Amino acid sequence: MKNTVRKNWDLERLFPDGLEHELQLKNEQMEALHEQIKNSKTPDDFKDFLLTVEEVQKLYSDVFAIDEYAICLSSQDVQDRNGHYFMDQSQRLKAKMESLLLTFDQYIAAIYESSWHEWIQAEELDGIRTSLMERRRQKKERLAPELEQAIHTLSMNGFEGWEDLYEQEFARLRVPVEEDGEVTEMSFDMAFMKAMLSKDRSVRSSIAASIIEVCKQNQDRFALIFNHFAGFRNDLYELRGWTNPLKEMYEQNRMTEPAVTSMMKALHDHKDLLYQFLKRKAQIDHLAKPDWYDLYAPSFTAKTTLTYEEATEIVIQQFSQYSEKLGDFAKQAFQDGWIDAEPHENKRHGAFCASIPHVKESRVLLSFHGTYQDVVTLAHELGHAYHNTLLHEQPGFAQHAGTGLAETASTFAENLVLDAAIDLAKTEEDALSLLEMKIINGLKYTTFIPAKFEFEKDFYEKRKQGKLSSSEMIDLMEAKERDWFGDQLEHVNAYNWMSIPHFYDTEKAFYNIPYTIGYLFSNGMYAQYKEHPASFPEKYDGLLSRSGDLPMDELCAAFLGQDLNTQTFWNESFRPLEEAIEDYLKRTENYIT
Repeated sequence: MKNTVRKNWDLERLFPDGLEHELQLKNEQMEALHEQIKNSKTPDDFKDFLLTVEEVQKLYSDVFAIDEYAICLSSQDVQDRNGHYFMDQSQRLKAKMESLLLTFDQYIAAIYESSWHEWIQAEELDGIRTSLMERRRQKKERLAPELEQAIHTLSMNGFEGWEDLYEQEFARLRVPVEEDGEVTEMSFDMAFMKAMLSKDRSVRSSIAASIIEVCKQNQDRFALIFNHFAGFRNDLYELRGWTNPLKEMYEQNRMTEPAVTSMMKALHDHKDLLYQFLKRKAQIDHLAKPDWYDLYAPSFTAKTTLTYEEATEIVIQQFSQYSEKLGDFAKQAFQDGWIDAEPHENKRHGAFCASIPHVKESRVLLSFHGTYQDVVTLAHELGHAYHNTLLHEQPGFAQHAGTGLAETASTFAENLVLDAAIDLAKTEEDALSLLEMKIINGLKYTTFIPAKFEFEKDFYEKRKQGKLSSSEMIDLMEAKERDWFGDQLEHVNAYNWMSIPHFYDTEKAFYNIPYTIGYLFSNGMYAQYKEHPASFPEKYDGLLSRSGDLPMDELCAAFLGQDLNTQTFWNESFRPLEEAIEDYLKRTENYIT
C-alpha cells in the first residue's frame, strides 16, 4: 500500500490556544519563578531543590518550543508581519530565559559542597546529572553573578549589536552581474551561489571577479566590525580569566582539547584526498588548475527528476532497511504533516528542522524541486528530526546535544540515502553526479571548514595585541587557505572572512568547526554500522538519547568503544570519504582525454 504524504506542514495543532496566549503564560511563569529563585536562600532541602530544577527545565523546554515555532511561522512566509512579530516576542522571551538561567546557575553554585555531593547522586537526577554538574562548574569559572548579568545586559547593545550590524551591512551588499548583455545587481548570496554553481565557467569567472571587487571596496568596514566583534569576545574571556580563547567552544561542543587536537591532526594527514579529487576534476573539466569558484561546480549533472512521492519512498525504504524503527518514524513524519516541502515565492531559502519538545514532534522546511539533492536534503533534515524524537524523551536540560553532535544524526541519515541513491541511479551521469555531491560535501567539512577554523584561531590570538587591518586579515586568510589547498588551486578566496556569517555568531563560539566535528563523528559511526549492521542501531539510539547529557568522549567510549582523544577513531572517520573518492577515480577514468 502506497504511503499518503503531505507537502505542507501542520502548525495549527502545536499551540491550539494561540501563540499570543502561550507567550503571556510563559512570561508570567518566568517572572514568578525568577523572583522565587532570587529570594531563595542557600538551598538546604533536596525536595525544594528538585522542584526548582524541574520547574526551570520545563520552562526552558517550553521557551525553546515557542522560539522554534516562531521560526517556522516566519519562514513559511518571510513577508508575513505576524511571523516577524512573534519572532520579536520570542527573542524577548529568550532573553528573559537567559537571565533566569543565570540566576538558576547561581542558585545551584551556592549549594554547600556536602549537600551537593549527596544530592547530585540522587536517582531523580538521572539523565541530567552531567548537565547540572557542568552548569555548576561553569558558573564557578565565571565572574560574580551581578557582573555576568551586567555583561549579558550590555551585550544586547554591544556584542549582539556588532552581529546585527554585520548582518545589516552584509545584506546591503550588491554585486553587479552581467546577463544577456545587461548588468543587474544581485545580493551577495545570490551572486555567490551563481559564481559557484553556474555550468558556464566564463559566467562563474566573471561573477567571481565582481565579488572580489565588491569585497575590496568594503573590506575596511567589515574588518572594523570583525575586530570589534572578536575584541568583545576576547575581553570577556580575559575578564573571566580564560587564557584559551577556545575554552567556550570546547564547552559548547562538549569535547576535550586533546580530542580536537587529534581530530585536526587527522584532518591534516588526509589532505591528500582533496588533492586527488581536484587533480581528477581538473582533468575532467580540461583545466590546468581549478580556481576557488570551481570548487562546488559539478562536472556531472543528474538528468533524472523525481516526484515528491518517489522521494519519500526512497527515504522510507532506506530508513527501513537500516531499522524498522527509523522507517516507521519517516512514515509518521510524512503522513502527519511534519514537513513543508512545496516551493513558493515568499518561502525562506534553504532547509531546517525545528524541534517542538512539548508535543514530541519536529517540523522540517525545504523547497522540493525534484532533484536527488532534494532527496538528500530531506533525509538530512529527517535525521535531525529523529534525533529530536529520541531527545524528547529526556528531561529538559538533556534535550539539546552539543553543537558538533547536533549535526551527527543528520549526516548519518544523509549517508544512508545518498549511498542508496548512487546505487539506484538510472544513468552513469546520475551516479557520478551523486558521487561528486558526496565527495564535495565531505571535502567541505574536512578541508574547506578547517581552514576557516585555523584562520579564526590565529585571528583571535593576534587580536589580543590590537586591531588587525583588512590587509592583515586578507593575508592571514590567504595563508590558511594555501596551507590546506596547497598548489591545487589557481587562486583562493582570501575574503571568506567577510561572507561567512558563522564568524559573527554571538551564541556559538568558533561556529565553523562544529560542522566538521559532526561530520567526522557521524562518519565514524557510519563506518561501524557498515561493519555491524544488525547490532549497530541499538547503539546508535542509545548514543543519540544520551547526547544531551553526556560529553562526546564519554558517548564515544560507552557506545562505540573508541577513544576520541587519540587519532584512531578520527582516521576511521575518513573511510566513507576515501571509498567515495576511490570509486569516483575508477568511474571517471573513461572521461579523461
